[in-house]
Amino acid sequence: MSRAPWRSAWVLLGMLGGSGCATPARPVIQQAPAPPAPVEAEQARRTEARLAEHVDGEAPATLDEAAQDRDAFAQQALTALRDAGEQREIRYDSEHFLLELGTAEDARTLPLSDFFDEYLDASTPEQRTDVLRRLAHVRFSPSVPESFSMARPKLMPVVRGRAFFEKMWLLMGRDSPQQAPASFKAVGGHLAVGLALDSVDTLRYLGPEELGRWGVSFSQALAIAEDNLRQRSAGPLESLAPGTCQSPWNDTYGASRLVLDEVVRRCPVKGAPVVMVPHRDLLLITGAEDEDGLRLVGARALKAILTPRGVDGRALRRTPQGWVPFMPERLSEAWADFRKLELFTQARDYDEQLQQLEKHYTRTGEARFVATFTPYQDERGRSLSYAVWQKGLTTLLPRTEVIFFMDPSRGQGDRPVGIARWEDVVGRDNGLLEPVPGLYPERYLTRDFPTDAQLAGWQNDPGDLFDERAP
Repeated sequence: MSRAPWRSAWVLLGMLGGSGCATPARPVIQQAPAPPAPVEAEQARRTEARLAEHVDGEAPATLDEAAQDRDAFAQQALTALRDAGEQREIRYDSEHFLLELGTAEDARTLPLSDFFDEYLDASTPEQRTDVLRRLAHVRFSPSVPESFSMARPKLMPVVRGRAFFEKMWLLMGRDSPQQAPASFKAVGGHLAVGLALDSVDTLRYLGPEELGRWGVSFSQALAIAEDNLRQRSAGPLESLAPGTCQSPWNDTYGASRLVLDEVVRRCPVKGAPVVMVPHRDLLLITGAEDEDGLRLVGARALKAILTPRGVDGRALRRTPQGWVPFMPERLSEAWADFRKLELFTQARDYDEQLQQLEKHYTRTGEARFVATFTPYQDERGRSLSYAVWQKGLTTLLPRTEVIFFMDPSRGQGDRPVGIARWEDVVGRDNGLLEPVPGLYPERYLTRDFPTDAQLAGWQNDPGDLFDERAP
């Protein structure tokens, strides 16, 4: 089966006059065929692609090949369900890559993406069989108890990337973020903690509907969930090196122990605690002043983020006010790995959001072009992220470091009519971009295309857009 390019290699990107490598970091395996787009949108998507040149040694899977692989796995999943005794009607939704069990009025949704990734990573027939076994069992989602007293011992906190929770309203076909099916709160900006009912093979995330029925607040239920996890968190951390540790429990709640301060404090770090949760079962801890520890956790996170059930590659540092985003100093030997992890996570989250927003706007009939977040690295190891703003399209731009401005009416092919740093465009009250409420990762709605005078006043030499202090 084909593997998505962003999982097979660290290919970042290049554009315009630079000699680096480029590709929109899009997980092809999970991409469903999109409905026909307007001519202008198709042209803008082609422009994005032409600005990036894929140079990975392994050719990426085509959409047709990826769809065939997904369909073949879905058939195996359906067979596994029948072999396990499932008698209900089963419908395969190829666009959303999921199975629906039961009648349309009372359907149980079974997403396939994570199981598909695990199946691809399995190295033996026995491991692939186990993936299908767990898939067949996960259809028995924990039922919601009638009373809170019955639910109390099963409550667990679940730490995931914030984008995981923020996109749930899109995945469920809701109309707005205010209709999110799961309750959560942000942790350190790019992570979030939610609530779930625990069972042997699966979780059931809880939202306002369940909490309202029980008459408890999110903070009350979260405190109880943390106590439940605390009872499962006895014993020392696993030492990777002096002052650097990782979670040893292997119970799928490694990342979630980030919310237990007493667990983090068990690692005798140098400086303020720094944590990473690249996988749901892995909590990495070191100190902000520990150069060796930072290199070690960065290298481990690079491997873990590419495995199935990856969470987030970005680091957090503990302060008296709570967790905040953390990056090593530019001169640190750990900086390059942390930067790769940052760009990879941003590209993954923005791509998953792009796919869901395209489906959302197709359903609502709104004319919106959702631009791609593209990371770039040149031959000197300098990196940045960029998006393309094409004149004539109402666009949702991702928050990138650089914007390329394209005007097809000028007939300059793929040559931008302007290039600017993000802060130069949004740092002035010029009315060009408007934040879109409720979207994470954040996006901005384009208003009037910049004037010639504005374009001329911004930076237009790609080589000068890099920070020369970078390694």
